[in-house]
Amino acid sequence: MISFYKRTIKEKELKKINNFEKGCWINIIDPTKKELDYLIEEFDLDEQNLLSGLDPNEIPRVEFDDKTVYVIITIISPANKEEVHTCLIIITNDFILTLCRNKPEFMNDIIEGRTEFITTQKLKCLLTLLSKINKEFEKETNSIVKLVSSKKKSIGGLNEKDMNILLQQENILNSFVSAYYHTNLLYDRIIKNIRFYEQDKDIIEDLIIEAKQGLDLCQLSLKTITNIRNHLEISLSTKLNKVITLLTTLTIFISVPAAVSGLYGMNIVLPFQEHNYIFYLVLLTIIMIWIGLLLYFRKIVK
Repeated sequence: MISFYKRTIKEKELKKINNFEKGCWINIIDPTKKELDYLIEEFDLDEQNLLSGLDPNEIPRVEFDDKTVYVIITIISPANKEEVHTCLIIITNDFILTLCRNKPEFMNDIIEGRTEFITTQKLKCLLTLLSKINKEFEKETNSIVKLVSSKKKSIGGLNEKDMNILLQQENILNSFVSAYYHTNLLYDRIIKNIRFYEQDKDIIEDLIIEAKQGLDLCQLSLKTITNIRNHLEISLSTKLNKVITLLTTLTIFISVPAAVSGLYGMNIVLPFQEHNYIFYLVLLTIIMIWIGLLLYFRKIVK
């Protein structure tokens, strides 16, 4: 679906228009093949870059083609906060264009007027979009960091369900780390190749700082999850060793009387079998063997 919006510096709000006008914002959500062909023919846009904007696995980057700037950036999926998608932002002399497979939440803030978006100021619009994307990543990153921190505090009471949650968050953090890393490279290239006003330059420098902080938070949380997993593995291994040791000890202690009683249960002539106290002698032998084993195990443990 293709929608056209426009707001000049003299107008108070963003308005939806029926057709393309110079200085407008073209917002495209899940376009058809026919709509993509229209964009290519009407505005002389690169087909491969348009297709890249619909690929959820595309790496963030920026490309420059004559007077057209293609910014391919990773965004939080509106349908599932645990997934990332791709958004394409195109800047030309005549318009700004956004293209996504699914409509991001921050688009609603812009369309409904909660965020200033003067479409004739295309570079400011670009910074607004990048800021919105940064804020969404920051919000989700902080949410995951809090969850991981809470699990860390209750590490002694974690169960299988908690570990599954942590592993799920680990997968999300890994995708965020990749997104943050390549977005930082994208910002660096943008600031080197596009001339911004000093105030706008400060904004994108702040975005770079925020993205680096987000990257550090994700890496720290990944390290925390790894430490929790290692702690649980050691704890489970220790418990398993204790159980095996206990079972081995019990097996040995049970096998001693079984062996002695089995020996004296054979249907052959045995020493002292006619003795009145042979039962107590056999029992005493078993007890002496037990004591010997206890002393031996105690020595090993020390």
